[in-house]
Amino acid sequence: HNEENQNDKNINNNNLNINHNQIVQHLQTPIQGSITIHHQNRRDKPHLPDEMARIQQLGGRIHIPPKHPMGSRVVVRSSVHKEDIGLAMSRSIGDWEWGKVGVIPDPIVEVVDLKSLLLENGGGGAEEGSARMFVVAGSDGLFDARKVEFVAKNLALGFFESIPDGIDATGDWNDVHRRYNEHGLNVARELVTAASPMKPEMYRDDISF
Repeated sequence: HNEENQNDKNINNNNLNINHNQIVQHLQTPIQGSITIHHQNRRDKPHLPDEMARIQQLGGRIHIPPKHPMGSRVVVRSSVHKEDIGLAMSRSIGDWEWGKVGVIPDPIVEVVDLKSLLLENGGGGAEEGSARMFVVAGSDGLFDARKVEFVAKNLALGFFESIPDGIDATGDWNDVHRRYNEHGLNVARELVTAASPMKPEMYRDDISF
């Protein structure tokens, strides 16, 4: 990772890690299913030592399930709901009542040099077989239900190694563009379905990516 641009030719991807979203960078090589997970951001949870210290210094209460620490929560007495409510993150935007006890909106910013990353992994060129890179930003509703590897593989195969139905090499580009857009939405729908409980009565967190 580069902390700053080395020159004007560098291409950087700035990762802003805030709230309970997960940002993951992947490289896919030409071999089907060969995927490298390059980078994952930290999931800001109240049980992390630095986050816990800040929150407790401001009088915040933290609940940590013994067997599932990633389910830790910052607990406040809500003036709106008149009851204790737990927030499953240590950094967020807009949760004002939790801001009083150390839940901050400040993101952790990381810089990744995409040009160097592609060159190191045999990509970046126009020749057949170049590595392809993609970034996934998803909520905990997705990554709590499915492993990062599962998400990466399904999106890579869906976007790069399958062709939308009805693609005609002689067709106009507007039609091709439309079909690829629809194909991308179908890939996304399938992933949301895979991350959802099989039984409708079971709780499903919001899923976005």
